[in-house]
Amino acid sequence: MVRLYKAWSFVDNFMGQDQVRLDWFVVGRTAPLVPYAELIKDYDKDLEDSCYDQVLVNELFADSEVEELRAYLGRSHQLDLQLEEVTLPVKPGGLSYGLLLISGEKSFYTLADEEGYNLSLSILGHYDGEGMAASNSLSERDINMGTSFLEKVFNHLNLVEVDRSELALLLQKIYSESGLHVAKDKQ
Repeated sequence: MVRLYKAWSFVDNFMGQDQVRLDWFVVGRTAPLVPYAELIKDYDKDLEDSCYDQVLVNELFADSEVEELRAYLGRSHQLDLQLEEVTLPVKPGGLSYGLLLISGEKSFYTLADEEGYNLSLSILGHYDGEGMAASNSLSERDINMGTSFLEKVFNHLNLVEVDRSELALLLQKIYSESGLHVAKDKQ
């Protein structure tokens, strides 16, 4: 079975902020990498909302696409690429960046518009358009540490798994509202 991923990068000094998370996604994929029935739980093409689930899985990255994006970002922007493998099949009804784009949201960076862009697919990045104050943004290290902490908490409480990108957004929100973050004791 195919493996699919969510991908993001942390960009320093972007849009007047110290650090911004750009969530990368594929736009314009005309056919699924494998049949939708393998990618979407209880998929029924005749349901009215099935097109939204198609958008969701079409924006994810396959292994070769991840490597292509990683090489481009490293070469052109000196950026690292963070990944999370998506558990397949996905549950229907999930939100996608493509739906935000269709709805008219403006917080996107069009990687494909850059000079020298040579990737085989069109990729956009979504960022928090409301903009966090620079002082209210966690570093990549803090987000990784906090995400690991939350995963351990959920595991100990036998709670359902939440994907790392959602945990990272939750951590940013908690930090911007309260200033609380996870710190490791120096031992």
